[in-house]
Amino acid sequence: MNQEQAKKRVNELRGFYSHLASYVGVIGFLLLINLLNWEGELWFLYPAGGWGIGIVCHAFSVFFSGAKWEEQKMQELTGWTTTQEELDRLSERTDTLISILSSVDWQAIDPDLLQSKDNLLKAQDKIVSMQASGEAANDANKDEVVRELEKLEAFVTSSKFSYYDQASREPKA
Repeated sequence: MNQEQAKKRVNELRGFYSHLASYVGVIGFLLLINLLNWEGELWFLYPAGGWGIGIVCHAFSVFFSGAKWEEQKMQELTGWTTTQEELDRLSERTDTLISILSSVDWQAIDPDLLQSKDNLLKAQDKIVSMQASGEAANDANKDEVVRELEKLEAFVTSSKFSYYDQASREPKA
């Protein structure tokens, strides 16, 4: 959940709890008036019931309705927790690594490193398919992609990568 969504959610909750507090206060006041002027009827129940229906509807809209609730329930029931935002971040990280690795002639330097680039391209394909499905990815797929990305990011930031990169840019003798 990003900051904007969190603020919206907090405002929804604040609105509901304010509504509930108003209900309790006003209905409590009406109960007090009803009991102090007892004429054999509990008339405060009429406004309590009418307004209570509104409170129940408000509670339902805040806690149990909407696409967000359905998505959360699906994630809970299926065990999926990866959101589209996470997939977007993974995709961005993958694109960055691919652009770095594409700028180097790995075949001339170390053919074994081509496997890393291939793994990264496979990870990118997985991310694209997860995004295309429009649903959250299962944690096993996400973890596999993240492991590959972290391994490659560690390599790209290592001194070994700097050495290979520099060697690939030197003219051949």
